[in-house]
Amino acid sequence: MRVIYDCDNTMGLPMKEIDDGLTLLYLLGQPDVELLGVTTTFGNGDIEEVYSQTERLLDDLEYGNIPLFRGERERGQPPTEAARFLADTAAAHPGEITLLATGPLGNLRAAAEMDPAFFVHLKQVVCMGGYLRPLRIGWRNLPELNLSADPEATYRVLHAGCPVTLMNAHVCLQASFGWRDLRRARFWGREMRRIVRNWLLTFGIYCGISVFYLWDLLPAVYLSHQELFDENPVVVRSSVADLETGTLVIGDEGEGALINMPTRILELERFEALLFAAWQRVLWEDK
Repeated sequence: MRVIYDCDNTMGLPMKEIDDGLTLLYLLGQPDVELLGVTTTFGNGDIEEVYSQTERLLDDLEYGNIPLFRGERERGQPPTEAARFLADTAAAHPGEITLLATGPLGNLRAAAEMDPAFFVHLKQVVCMGGYLRPLRIGWRNLPELNLSADPEATYRVLHAGCPVTLMNAHVCLQASFGWRDLRRARFWGREMRRIVRNWLLTFGIYCGISVFYLWDLLPAVYLSHQELFDENPVVVRSSVADLETGTLVIGDEGEGALINMPTRILELERFEALLFAAWQRVLWEDK
């Protein structure tokens, strides 16, 4: 399976999300995934933070040969080198590329500006984000941070014209990572364990719980194992104004975008086993 990963990875920065980085490790360790490139966007950090952390992660894992591109640094930015890579690669491999997107979607919107046939060339888009209702975790009401960061781009992607699968925030709550899981991941070196432990502490203090959630891993696992999720075709009728807050408006009447929005992980134990097996194939050695 040929995949391009569009992300806002900040793994390794103090008090920053790590699920994009864990997703990158999973993709590198998944035998049937051919990772053609990684494009970066602002989101969990600014574009320089995201680009430099992703470059460092790939180098540390000895995958520095994978193409890496800077993308959108702010909402509505004109096309970047990331958008050019997306547009050119999709056009060169029509019907073959799965685009996994786990941050704001501006790079995809910009690629479609450069090539109006961009989405037609893709096999599918699989992404993560959006709320069906307010999301409360522990003692916090959490804002939506993916679809809302560039709502015009989100609207364009939802209406892409190619198959779109979206994992919203609520289904992602079925996949958590806690202290038991960190003990299970003894194959990680000290530095990787330190990063994950620090995020467990940071998220735990912020929300008052003892786990964090594997938001971006759900769409990544879906790429190879669709059978682990229910199929749930829905019509999303969100306007750009709705998407300013990441709100997904679902309805059967009127115009909208027909997408797949799974509601359940059907086999959670197998889902977790796949993650740990892929992670173990990509050992982060201590330097």
